[in-house]
Amino acid sequence: MKLKSSARRVAKKFAVVSAIALMSGIMPMVAGAEQAATDQQAPAAEAPAAEAPAAAPAEAGDAAIGKALFTGEKGFANGGPACISCHGASIGTLGGGTLGPDLTKVYVDETKNPLLSAVWINSDGSPTMGPIFKAKNVTDEEVDHLRAFLKGQGQQTPASAGTGTFAGIGILGSVGMLVLFGLIWSGRYSKRNRDTAHDAIWRNYGGKGGA
Repeated sequence: MKLKSSARRVAKKFAVVSAIALMSGIMPMVAGAEQAATDQQAPAAEAPAAEAPAAAPAEAGDAAIGKALFTGEKGFANGGPACISCHGASIGTLGGGTLGPDLTKVYVDETKNPLLSAVWINSDGSPTMGPIFKAKNVTDEEVDHLRAFLKGQGQQTPASAGTGTFAGIGILGSVGMLVLFGLIWSGRYSKRNRDTAHDAIWRNYGGKGGA
């Protein structure tokens, strides 16, 4: 009986020790697993927000003055022609000239942006602009104003050329002028030739001179 009782006590102690040893091994494993899961989630939680694209640098010029220079409302200091006479930039009723390229997107185009400089405009870089602005240079300050204006225009969609509208206005204007001159000068011929031999001949042959 004593032997059995001793065996039971030893068995209980062994079970207790085994349980303690087992728990000692499991707890670090559980803690390690929890820590690993936390470490994996931390980068996602702490990941910095994606950086916003860098804003375009501010231009030194005044966009309002640049617009006035482009449209001709304000003249260039050295007498150069207004940009709108040859270029469009999605501004104005008729959209500007078509001799040169549309400049709506010139500022945001990395391949063309460097050309917005007094050095290039006043040089022989363009067969059309070169001879004009080489003699009538634009200033660096004026180009700064133009760059500020074209920076804002770069956010717009290029407008279609107003060639058709311009042609229609020209035709209607010509017809209107002919009608106006016809009304003003309609009686001039008859008054000039009244009571003359030429007037009599016209009347005899059914002309309008004496009417």
